[in-house]
Amino acid sequence: MSAATTGALAGPPAPAAVVSAPLSYCQESFLTAGESAVNVPAVVELPGPAPAERVRWLLDELTARHGALRTVLTRGAGAGSPVVQRVADEARLELARDRHDGPAGELLPGWLLAGSQRPFRLLDAPLARAELHAADDRHVLVLWLHHAISDLSTSQVLADEAARLWRGERLPRPVTHMADYARQERGVRPSAAQWRYWEAALAGCDDTFGLPYPSGPHAGHLVERPALPVLPADVVAALQRLAAAGRTTMTAVLAAAAVAAHHESARAERVVLGLTVGNRDQPHLRSVVGCLADQLPLVVGLAGAPTFRALVGRVREALLDAYEHRLPLGCLAPLLPRRQAPLFAVNLNFLPPAPRPAGAAPAAPGDERAVPYGMVKTRPDAWWLGDATVAYRPRIDGGRLTGEVEGDGELHGPARVSRFAERFSGVLRRAAREPDLGLAALVADL
Repeated sequence: MSAATTGALAGPPAPAAVVSAPLSYCQESFLTAGESAVNVPAVVELPGPAPAERVRWLLDELTARHGALRTVLTRGAGAGSPVVQRVADEARLELARDRHDGPAGELLPGWLLAGSQRPFRLLDAPLARAELHAADDRHVLVLWLHHAISDLSTSQVLADEAARLWRGERLPRPVTHMADYARQERGVRPSAAQWRYWEAALAGCDDTFGLPYPSGPHAGHLVERPALPVLPADVVAALQRLAAAGRTTMTAVLAAAAVAAHHESARAERVVLGLTVGNRDQPHLRSVVGCLADQLPLVVGLAGAPTFRALVGRVREALLDAYEHRLPLGCLAPLLPRRQAPLFAVNLNFLPPAPRPAGAAPAAPGDERAVPYGMVKTRPDAWWLGDATVAYRPRIDGGRLTGEVEGDGELHGPARVSRFAERFSGVLRRAAREPDLGLAALVADL
């Protein structure tokens, strides 16, 4: 329970120079709604006293470093002008302060749940805000960014930078910003070879796996997020050996498991799985605050009743082909059956290990204070380009495979989304023991 008041310390920003840039495809996909709570938290523990002026300095420094924190989406001048992103030279984040009774580690999930339910207005309003929570002689700063200017990598970038700045470190200024990335993405023009590849690859594929789809392009959805049953380290090690034997990665093994889990309902011999990619391969992009993540279509053949090992090989080839002909998903929309999100029924997002709050002291044995990972969706929201009706979000942490499934509760029902989680983990567990099983035997009784 909160023991004191919450107060906003933000003032009006000073007049500032403004830079305009086109929207990225991701940003554009959010504009089917006036407001949205697809929010991404970055969590940092601030050791020692946290006076208001020092916290304000930290937020101002982060805002000065990253154009995304100074970005507003707005319609351009003139009738019929498109929405653009405008990056001010200066801006100030809203800051709310709150004091609580009880241990901060136990209260953190509640803070994140409350913050995730507060929407951002998407046009002509800031897309970031901050909360400072004081509890048990500890101060926890939560930076909330809408997904239009953030992704999971951004969350860690901001948390790490805030912790280092609080310690007094000097950090080099970023050279690339979200607006730069959007300009580059919008400037991509497919080569003839790329377009021919994707036309042929996507023609006649089943991108639904026979699953139900939203009835309207702008219908809201409420996500169920059951945990994946945990797979122990010995099972994970066996899957990693399977990947190595096939000269591929765990991404291919996990993608094969997602395909196998839904192959029985597929309506064609070739299916499309959306693979979330971070788009941070180049060094200058790794510290960008912004939504750089995208979905890469993986076209996988099911003909001939392949074994799981053979399916991993087919996914490997699909990955190589997709990366060789890689284009932003927004460029490929004309080749897909749907122009509005969600473009795919099934998605795989292979996550890194769950972070602890940046700046926190090392964990004592048994101290579980990991930050809940990912976008916390607790209210209906419109679909956006990164969505799917079922998204598998596994991660390997401490040698074990954990994670969650995000599924549309209205389309599939909560019980079925939970069964998706159980089947995915069951496929992986069985494949670790018997990778040469055919897919029908692999999923039998799961």
